[in-house]
Amino acid sequence: MGSARVQLVALEPSDEVLEASPGTPVPFPACDLPPARRPGCPTLAALAVTCGVVAVALGVWALVAETRSSSEPAPRAADERSLAVLTDGSAERLPLRGSLGRITLVVGADDEAILTLDGLGAPPDGSAYAVWLVRPGSAVPVPAGTFDAAERVVPLTRRVPPGARVGVTLERAPPPERPSRPLRLVAVRSGS
Repeated sequence: MGSARVQLVALEPSDEVLEASPGTPVPFPACDLPPARRPGCPTLAALAVTCGVVAVALGVWALVAETRSSSEPAPRAADERSLAVLTDGSAERLPLRGSLGRITLVVGADDEAILTLDGLGAPPDGSAYAVWLVRPGSAVPVPAGTFDAAERVVPLTRRVPPGARVGVTLERAPPPERPSRPLRLVAVRSGS
């Protein structure tokens, strides 16, 4: 971008009245305007990275604040494990098939796992959601946790190895040792 050159002319005060007509050019003295400055690629990239870091920090802060403000405090170790899984850059994120994106299984590198909930409705009175783990090579689901959808993060009580399936059912409270219905909300962790 080049600089523009504009000329401004000062008028001397006089006693006579001047009649101006539209379209009459008014001369101005010349002056140089600075060139327009726009941010370059490195500035925009740094801004994008900064926004990303701030977004992650705000998300972690909101998670910790929500966990601390719940009426029934969870054990601190479970919160720390959940936070470690959520911040693990290599964690697998698997939406449960059939949950319409409301339940996601997140598995960290050490096979620790959590469920993240987004917009899942509360269970009917006297019921609870039950989490089930089906190990690779087995067809028998074992309990891996319960929740009532009031929380946003649910730590699983069992590790999820590669090739395992995790499912969620709606059960009468307290949930039985085996699911009362087929697992329809399921995520399968890829085998290694």
